[in-house]
Amino acid sequence: MKEETAAPGSADERATTFQAVQGAQAEHYSGEVLLVSAYCVLWVILLSWVALLWRKQSTMNARLDELDREIDKAAGTATGGTAVDPKR
Repeated sequence: MKEETAAPGSADERATTFQAVQGAQAEHYSGEVLLVSAYCVLWVILLSWVALLWRKQSTMNARLDELDREIDKAAGTATGGTAVDPKR
């Protein structure tokens, strides 16, 4: 059988040997700093989303209250000025 050998510099060879980086590294960040930063960004996004939903819900409640008043007003004028009691 013919044995296949990896060419020098191939991916298989580089994966099994340690290649030290020569010279200064351009960027280096601590893993802890990156983790805390990521969680902070996540919390800001989450809280912004909740605040947006809260604002939309309060707007929707105001619109529903206005519609209830309009319905009550329309029901009152349709029956000759007396409102119909929906509980009866």
